[in-house]
Amino acid sequence: MRRTTKVITAPAAEPVTLGEAKAWAKVDGSEEDPLLTSLITAAREAAEQFLRRCLISQSVRLTLDLGGSGIELGEGVYDLPVSALYGGLPSVIEMPKAPVQSITSVTTYDTADTSAVFSNTNYRLNSDGNRLVLGSSASWPSNLRPVGACEVVYVAGYGDTGSSVPQSIRTAILMHVQAMYDGRTVCEMPENCQRLLRPFRVLDSLAHG
Repeated sequence: MRRTTKVITAPAAEPVTLGEAKAWAKVDGSEEDPLLTSLITAAREAAEQFLRRCLISQSVRLTLDLGGSGIELGEGVYDLPVSALYGGLPSVIEMPKAPVQSITSVTTYDTADTSAVFSNTNYRLNSDGNRLVLGSSASWPSNLRPVGACEVVYVAGYGDTGSSVPQSIRTAILMHVQAMYDGRTVCEMPENCQRLLRPFRVLDSLAHG
């Protein structure tokens, strides 16, 4: 099953402030503020990519194709739902870009490209906060289009402000900002930054998109 993700509402703040970055890098005055601001964003994006997480609250759209069913049909004419050929959507959907705060909407698309909002009474966000779980009496529509069958929009991140983000992650971002500032280039994340981030990294088996 192919899965793609896209941030549709960017975070309204950064995990570290301009003032914190200037204090860390021992920068006085305001001439370097635009540069440091851009480096903070670059360091945050690098950290999110390494962690496979969202840090500050942001809206993400997960798009799902139908999975292959593996059914081989002989010659003839069949009156079957699309899911019989391509497989249906799973009853548990692991959502990338943890931690997930809430599910905003779930939309399905049929073979005529008609969209329908899937009722929130049909699913829940499980206790670990990263999986959409279909209700025991609920089922997905059967005639979904194979590509882009479902879109899940959700809010992910530790919180709305930098104080919600674990301090080790914030320190790694400050260290990366200083490395880029000192070298006057956007550089790969230094190993000492990665060392601080590794305890929070989402495992490969749980990462999608």
